[in-house]
Amino acid sequence: MRTALSPQSTAVVTRAYERLAGLCGPTVQLEAALLLDDLYAATAKHGHERTSTDLGWLVTAATEATSSKHRHRGPNRSVAELQQLTKALTTGLTEAGLVLTLSAGRTGAAVEPLSGGPVWGGNGRTGLAVGIYLNGGWDVMVNQPQSRVFSLYAPATEAGAREVAEIVHGNLSGDRPDPFRGR
Repeated sequence: MRTALSPQSTAVVTRAYERLAGLCGPTVQLEAALLLDDLYAATAKHGHERTSTDLGWLVTAATEATSSKHRHRGPNRSVAELQQLTKALTTGLTEAGLVLTLSAGRTGAAVEPLSGGPVWGGNGRTGLAVGIYLNGGWDVMVNQPQSRVFSLYAPATEAGAREVAEIVHGNLSGDRPDPFRGR
């Protein structure tokens, strides 16, 4: 994968992903910025200027296409692949300083809240649960039987599992926007 990209694409992709309330990993943002650069290059071949306000929809196209790629998957993963990703996730969560706890649902891993960070649930002491599925991407929810579920945008790889762990740590510490409030 190409890693050189324009600073303008990085900036507009970062702004575009802000609407995802802190649920997007750096790999996905980089992929979207690279795609945006390619889309701008293609439009330039047809006489469009990169600075044209008529091309604003390209940002949406790049971010939506990239997010969708990580949200859905064609053929199902094997159980062994799912177990490997879940193991990488739990390793990443503990390496990020989070404490694993029992999951209230059918997710891959659940973590306790961090002191001083946001908390959820009726008891005010509920953390988050994270999962990946046979035919989909990562998601996060409050660790309780019923919760709103949000997609986490990161590759379904061991490296992506570490990105997910960092996203979850950021949500729990308050360093990233709280997806469960203010939407």
